[in-house]
Amino acid sequence: MNQPLINNRIAAVVLCLLLLFCSTFYFYALLPGRSTASKKDLQAAVMAMKKIRKKLKSSIRTPEDPQARYEFQVKRLRDPKTGRIPDNIRQKELIFSASIPTAQVINLNKYGRNARGMVQDWDSRGPYNLGGRTRALAIDVANENIILAGGVSGGMWRSANNGSTWTKTTDPAIIQSVTTVDQDRRAGKTNIWYYGTGELEGNSASVTGAPYRGNGIYKSTNNGLTWTALPATVTSDVSTFNNIFQWVWRVRTNPANTTHDEVLAATIGGIQRSVNGGNTWANVLGTGNVAQANNQTRYTDIEIAPNGVMYATLSQATNTGTGSASRRGIYRSTDGVNWADITPDNWPQVYRRVVLDIAPSNPNVVYFLADTPGSGRFDTNLWKYTYVSGNGSGAGGVWENRSANVPAFGGLVGNYDHQDSYNMMVEVRPDNPNIVFIGGTNLYRSTDGFATRNNIKWVGGYTLQNTAAMYPAHHPDQHALAFYPSNPARVVSAHDGGLSRTQNSMATDTVRWESLNRGYLTTQFTSVAMDLDNRDEFVMGGMQDNGTFAADEADPKSEWYSLLTGDGAYGAAVANSLIVSAQNGFIYRYAFTNTGQFQGYARIDPRGGTGYIFVNPYVIDPNNQYVMYLPAGDSLWRNNNIEAIPVGTGDNFEEQQTTNWKIISNTNTDEDISAIAVSKTPANIVYFGTSGGKLYKLTNALASDNPPRTEITGTNFPADGYINCIAVDPTNANHAVVVFSNYNVMSLFATTDGGTSWTAVGGNLEQNTDGTGNGPSVRWATILPSIRGDTKYFVGTSTGLYASPALSDNNTIWVKEGGATIGNAPVEMVISRATDNTVLVGTHGNGVYSLKYTAAITLPDPEENGNFTVKQNKPNPFGRDRPGSSTITTILYTLIKSGQVSVKVYDLAGRVVANLVDANQPAGDYRVTWNGISQRGDYLANGIYIYSVQVDKEQISKQMLLLR
Repeated sequence: MNQPLINNRIAAVVLCLLLLFCSTFYFYALLPGRSTASKKDLQAAVMAMKKIRKKLKSSIRTPEDPQARYEFQVKRLRDPKTGRIPDNIRQKELIFSASIPTAQVINLNKYGRNARGMVQDWDSRGPYNLGGRTRALAIDVANENIILAGGVSGGMWRSANNGSTWTKTTDPAIIQSVTTVDQDRRAGKTNIWYYGTGELEGNSASVTGAPYRGNGIYKSTNNGLTWTALPATVTSDVSTFNNIFQWVWRVRTNPANTTHDEVLAATIGGIQRSVNGGNTWANVLGTGNVAQANNQTRYTDIEIAPNGVMYATLSQATNTGTGSASRRGIYRSTDGVNWADITPDNWPQVYRRVVLDIAPSNPNVVYFLADTPGSGRFDTNLWKYTYVSGNGSGAGGVWENRSANVPAFGGLVGNYDHQDSYNMMVEVRPDNPNIVFIGGTNLYRSTDGFATRNNIKWVGGYTLQNTAAMYPAHHPDQHALAFYPSNPARVVSAHDGGLSRTQNSMATDTVRWESLNRGYLTTQFTSVAMDLDNRDEFVMGGMQDNGTFAADEADPKSEWYSLLTGDGAYGAAVANSLIVSAQNGFIYRYAFTNTGQFQGYARIDPRGGTGYIFVNPYVIDPNNQYVMYLPAGDSLWRNNNIEAIPVGTGDNFEEQQTTNWKIISNTNTDEDISAIAVSKTPANIVYFGTSGGKLYKLTNALASDNPPRTEITGTNFPADGYINCIAVDPTNANHAVVVFSNYNVMSLFATTDGGTSWTAVGGNLEQNTDGTGNGPSVRWATILPSIRGDTKYFVGTSTGLYASPALSDNNTIWVKEGGATIGNAPVEMVISRATDNTVLVGTHGNGVYSLKYTAAITLPDPEENGNFTVKQNKPNPFGRDRPGSSTITTILYTLIKSGQVSVKVYDLAGRVVANLVDANQPAGDYRVTWNGISQRGDYLANGIYIYSVQVDKEQISKQMLLLR
């Protein structure tokens, strides 16, 4: 064959391949839902957002309803039969959830030693530059580059490079509530740290009855790299309040005691003391008796001066909120055992939380900041105490009431506000007893100890413009302050937005802060959003106290941009809009061109809309990005074209709208519309559910201003249950899942016929077949149809993320996902898109995660094979109750025939933590015990562990729960 002919054939083949590629690309671009929108100019939107900030204030309360968030959570979670959230349900659900199979265990059984490479990793999406509520903070006195900080639902974190990066040091499977941290500052002992758990006031990952309770005090002997629970402070029975260390306000070490490792803890009920590094404890003030604690002091505090002198506070308010604690007031001690009551005679009769700080440069000077309902300025008292002689009581101390000088800058946010004991701190500069910082919503500094009003400066929290905007690189709601030992003008601040640092806290003009939230993932998300018709990396989410932020890069270190302040609520991302909202139905639209240029913003919630719930839902029609459905109380509003609402960047665009808004349905009940979803295929089908468990359907929602409505409430739905989410299959509107978020009800129901019939599909997420018991609260569901033809289901719950490949009545098997990353963090929302199989997860305390979920969801194999069997370990959970009384767990297995046996324990990251058996064994019954100690002799942290029995090449793995 001649060369020209060969060349012609090659050219023809190349041309055909080129045409095939181009046609494939062309038809792919025309696929339904495929967006060609360009990347949005987020920074331009951020600049415009600064104009909106003055409208919003984030708060655990609202001016109209101080209990708004609390009531919202109670309504979502309560048992409909009792009207209450089950007692101690947080601990009970954690124990129950530990019995649900994890992806790690299933893959360990399937792939053996190669399992770590087979489990799909959930990618952290940040926010890298944003943190969440932080109460625990300390700087290493021996190495200022080391900073320790703890989130109230985000765990303990450590930075070894002065806040440039952070590493989480608590296992994601254990309780993540960190409230206080302290270092042993004695020479040769600075590698020892302690942290306490259990936030009693204001935790949003829980409400009364489902408290984000802690479980004891943890200790580190390697400078905060790893932590071990102190056995004497934890309980193995976490189903009840039976240990005062379940709520720890403060932990402090005594730097002056060279004989003993002295540690004091301010707990619910009183002050507890240890002289052996936390091995044993004795009550020294108030009570250490759980039976008495409920009727004793609720709020306590403790500080220890460099010379070893101690001061403590016990609130008059009891834990039950009735009566007065029998042991209350302000106390002083020189030995930690004998305490003198130094409360001044004119101290208020009613007082809740009282925080204090001792001046390190003059331990005779102490400041006390108190929540005093009905007395003081803004229900606040501020006192200075100076020790004179004796035990400090009576004439032995001088008290100065400086409450008249509590900061009062007026305006919207200028006055001191502790929000009912939620955010309170007082800190004295180490080298000057007159430089004092106090914190409420804002951070204030005085250079004369608040002796006058003339020397007070507003240095953080809300902006100095006295609007609801945030102080640059700082955040409202103050909890802790840490001074650098080498230069006390340098300060790190802990607040509801994470961590900030200033190089000069004494600046006379403006104190300038920088964010230290560089991978400090403690944010508390209430919602997440992405463009469901695209394949880009854009993500957005609403957060408690932090508003709404967005990022457009996959890199976990990419910057997130602020789009709205307040308490972040629902969001939506479509081709030409970003729609963001804050508490109680406050909604804005950011408009973009097809090329991503920012056009302007507009407030778009309807004038006349009332009855919004605290985190109010809305939805954009997946077939028309300008059609919006918005519940408001018992009414459903529709806007046929939100694009018609003018956008811009001035004040004219900050008012509620009437353009195109219509009420298209009204339930005429006292039930709020609490969930809504719109179909993609076929179009214009709207499902909406209520806070009382009713479900409705509009079959042609755009047909008229009064589209036909059908009630499709399932006969098997829980009476008076709260519908929190409706997930509709984007390929088939007749296929939907309804989520009830209450405890003690069946949580999940599915339909394949558009709501004519419903089937319970909670499966192994329910402890009992009627939904009662200790199963988690299910918050969200999403249906992911794959381009391969299979369907995946994901649900977010109060104990993490779960997935299933199929719904099979109440026999549905759900598998825990992200055990080593997401862990037991509450998942408020999980969404998915079929364009690229992306699943996006928003956690309340641990940031955002995503995964392009292309693999199949694997269910557990049968637990037995022909050669050996393995039983569940007993007891489970297990741990150590008290020193000297070790509790172990026993693993039982039976060999049908002899073989080479290996029994190992793994953590959820797939690392071997203990080798229990490695031997050739004959047929027979065997038992092996484990005490929760690693092969290096360390006490392991609480959490889920996997034990694996391998005989020759076959393997069976199960999971167990360690609770010390």
